Amino acid sequence: MEELVDSWQLIETANYQLLTMNILTQTQINAFERCRRLYYLSYIRRLVWPVETSASGNVREGDDFHLLARQLILGFPRESLILPADEPELVTWVETFCRKQPIGKPQQLFAEKEVSLSFADVLWLGKFDALAVTDDRLTVFDWKTGSLPPDRAHYARSPQTRLYRFLACPCAPRLLGAGMHGVPAENIEMVYWFPQYPEGTLRLPYSEEEYGQDMTWLRTLAREMLKTEEADYPRTEKLRRCEHCGYRSYCFPETALNPIDPDLPDPAEPEPPDDLWQEELYFPDIPTDSDREETMF
Repeated sequence: MEELVDSWQLIETANYQLLTMNILTQTQINAFERCRRLYYLSYIRRLVWPVETSASGNVREGDDFHLLARQLILGFPRESLILPADEPELVTWVETFCRKQPIGKPQQLFAEKEVSLSFADVLWLGKFDALAVTDDRLTVFDWKTGSLPPDRAHYARSPQTRLYRFLACPCAPRLLGAGMHGVPAENIEMVYWFPQYPEGTLRLPYSEEEYGQDMTWLRTLAREMLKTEEADYPRTEKLRRCEHCGYRSYCFPETALNPIDPDLPDPAEPEPPDDLWQEELYFPDIPTDSDREETMF
């Protein structure tokens, strides 16, 4: 009985530590790297957005595609999907997904796989649109529904790529029986698939060198993103970025609802990817259909 009580105490201690840990995701990193003041207002002050962003409609359409892709991965027949008649582009995306079968035929396939890793006093969270297992290799898939064409250089250095490939490493022991240290980083790959550009699939393999660089990068991020003083989170100097920011009324209260001055000195930047501000949604870690081997289509 005493051993049982001790076990429960250990579990309660571990749960308490998880609940009190700082949590960071790739969306938060995106915000931090784009503008530290944006990150501060959104994730530290937790202020609401006073201005609606122009990407909201595109994000909603992207959410719909992710839901339909998940249903296909879980084995729902194409004919059973409810496709909105007023969104022809979404219907085209689904048809392209079914025709191209970007995931192929892996030995194991998980839909919307949630992963976490405690590192540098932070609980890092990720949600893979799909995780495929073949032999001793792990492939993380992510669907990108934005209007911009694939840019390999952009995605190779993006926070999502760096964090998600790093997070794939802890998955290896359970999925591959690869021991406590998982598999070599070379056995992990990130794949971006674009329904609007199905021929432009980006495959980004990993390496031990990149794994070491990402470990240092995340440790530095943890230190920088968890500071407590408002002065540590200055506004970006690239003010064109403020055109797409819902928090601009906090930085420019006198022109909250007006466009940013077109004569600003910094050069214009392209509109950010449609899903840049799309929040990841996480749910309790309970068994679901996505935690078993699935056959696609």
